[in-house]
Amino acid sequence: MSERTTGAGEAPHYDLAVVGAGVVGALAAYYAVRRDPGRRVAVITHAGRGTGATRYSAGFDTPTGHNPAQRALAARSAALFDELAAGLGDAGRAPVDVRWLVARENAAALDTTMADGGRARPVTGEQRALLDRTFPGLAHGDDQVLLGTAAMTAGQPQWLTDRLLDEVLGRPDNTLLEGFRVTAVRRTGGGVELVAADGSRITAAKSVLAPGPWVLDGPVAAAARERGARVKKVVAFHIMTPPPPGAPALVLEDADAFLLPHHPGGHWIFSITSPDWDRGPGEPLAIDARDRDLARALLARHVPGFLPHLLGGRVFSDCFTPGHLPVVDTVGDDVVMAIGGSGSGYRLAPAMAEDALNLLDGRPRT
Repeated sequence: MSERTTGAGEAPHYDLAVVGAGVVGALAAYYAVRRDPGRRVAVITHAGRGTGATRYSAGFDTPTGHNPAQRALAARSAALFDELAAGLGDAGRAPVDVRWLVARENAAALDTTMADGGRARPVTGEQRALLDRTFPGLAHGDDQVLLGTAAMTAGQPQWLTDRLLDEVLGRPDNTLLEGFRVTAVRRTGGGVELVAADGSRITAAKSVLAPGPWVLDGPVAAAARERGARVKKVVAFHIMTPPPPGAPALVLEDADAFLLPHHPGGHWIFSITSPDWDRGPGEPLAIDARDRDLARALLARHVPGFLPHLLGGRVFSDCFTPGHLPVVDTVGDDVVMAIGGSGSGYRLAPAMAEDALNLLDGRPRT
């Protein structure tokens, strides 16, 4: 590692310090060196890279939004993912057909959520036959309808994060600081000073803070709370039966849940909305009886044939913000926070990271 020191304090100095080694932080670091290959970048994480929400994310990218700002972020992120695939040779994404189970009265409203302006259509007889073969016992009420949209994508967030960080760290002046839990960010004459829990410190001209679910236990906690940030438990069960080739995803729109084929693991991911708020990553997190009862009730209603295969899953926490709209904002001179993926951090990460850098570099935002 090539370091410049600040003089008396002998603290390593960088042009940019990125706090958080999840997908948002990795993208911010990657875009920074793409814009300026000579920019010295330090990526900082309290543990290891990609160990938080990124590690457990299902990587399901539905380019949708429930308000214009969220749709703009989703559309911009979709374009940036395409640019990443071109620049890296692969962004770890694969197309997946998507079918939506939605209340009949809300069917027309589904179109308004599509960031690409696409439209949902009733499933054809052939598509319904495939759904029946794929989802045993598939059922819904007369007040619900099955719709199809254009194919969306399933990604590999942790793989992408590692790939991006490898690109950043492949430059000799850049570094990854693991086990560096930032407790304070202070303004200095030459930029900012970042202080760790053990007293270690570095300085940087500018900093991006993308702490994910650790946002309320760190230097931007007060600013995040002022903007309505909270953390909650996120649960995704595993349905331990192999998805057939070409299996579509099924979104239970009104329940805010989905079934996603996970071919690398040979099972399905069944994401539900856990009711447990204010459960941060520092607390013991586990799938509990309430989560399981909710999952079983949804399966019993819509895909009862999957009930015997509901075994285990993944549980983590994430930062949620009002309206599920990420917060990318300045929190002092030369410091920007990018928080609030609200369970959709992966699919919105490219636009969040780009916006954070644009704020620091004085460029227009998405």
